Amino acid sequence: MALKKIREILDGCCLADQTIQIRGWVYRKREGKELIFLVLRDSTGVIQCTVKKNSSAWSDAQKVTIESSLTLEGVAHEDKRAPGGYEVSTESINITGLAETFPIGKDKSEEFIRDMRHLWLRSRKMNLVMKVRNQVFESAREYFNSQKYTEVSPPMFISAAVEGGSTLFGLKYFDQQLYLTQSSQLYLEILMFSLEKVFCIAPSFRAEKSRTIRHLTEYWHMEGEWPFADMNDLMAFEEGLMTHICQSVSEKCEKEFAELGADINKLKAVKAPFPKITYKEAIERLKPKNPALDWGADLGYEDEKVLAEEFGQPFFVYDYP
Repeated sequence: MALKKIREILDGCCLADQTIQIRGWVYRKREGKELIFLVLRDSTGVIQCTVKKNSSAWSDAQKVTIESSLTLEGVAHEDKRAPGGYEVSTESINITGLAETFPIGKDKSEEFIRDMRHLWLRSRKMNLVMKVRNQVFESAREYFNSQKYTEVSPPMFISAAVEGGSTLFGLKYFDQQLYLTQSSQLYLEILMFSLEKVFCIAPSFRAEKSRTIRHLTEYWHMEGEWPFADMNDLMAFEEGLMTHICQSVSEKCEKEFAELGADINKLKAVKAPFPKITYKEAIERLKPKNPALDWGADLGYEDEKVLAEEFGQPFFVYDYP
C-alpha cells in the first residue's frame, strides 16, 4: 500500500479510488453522531479525514485526542469544501501514540503560546515560516559558496566586546569572566589571514530588554570577512547576496507564501543594482522632515523608514563620519 505525504495528496498525485496510507498527528478533531472529522498534520501540510460510524475505524477515531500520532488508511478524493480541496475517507486507524489532553487544545491565546513556544511551533504558520527560513539559509550558503567562501563555526564565547559593552551577557568560565558573542567579527578577521574569504551563520546575543520587533536577546547573524576589498566591493557583494536570496526564495517558496498570505512580489522585485547615497546626502534628504537630525547623529528607525519609502527597494547609505 502506498504511503503518501499529505502534500502529494493536495497536489493531486493520488489516483482516484486508490487506498493510501498517511502518517502524522491529529491537528484538529470534530465529532458528530454519524461522522468524525480528523484534520491530520505532517511536515508537508494538513488534510481533512472523515470517519463514518459504520467504519471499523470509528472506535479508534473516538479515542484519539489532539496531537495523537497515528497511521491512517483510506481513499483520497477531491472535495472543494474540505481544507486544501481534498479529503480522505478513512477505512482504518492505527494509533502510534495517544496524547494526553493537550494544553493548546484548551487555550490558543497569544499570551499562552508565547509562554509555551514548543506548542506554537506545531502550528501551520510556524511550520511554513521555518521552511522559508531554511530556504533563506540554503540560498545564502549557495551564494557564499559560488563566491569561493569557506564556512566556519566560531566560538560563542568572547573575552572582549565587539559592540557596546552594556549589552553583553556575562558568564563565569571556570575562573575567567567571558561573554556570549554579539558578533563573530573578531574571529572571522583572524581566520581571514588563513582562509581569506570566510563566513558564518551563527547565533548572537544582546542583553537588551525590549519587546519590539527590532530587538532580540538572541538572533542569527550572517557575517562574512575577506581581504583586499574596498567599499564598492562590499556593496557589490551584498547586492549579489540579497538579490540571490530573494530571487531563490521567491522561486522555491511560492506555496508557503501563498498559504501565509504574504506578498511574494516584494521578493521578486529585489534586483541589483540598489540605489546608493552618502551619509551627507541622507542627512540632506531627511532634514526637511526631521529638523532635529544633526550631522553625526545615527539614523533612527523613522529616518530609515522615510528613505525606504522614497526608494521603494533595498538601498545603501555609506561614507558615515
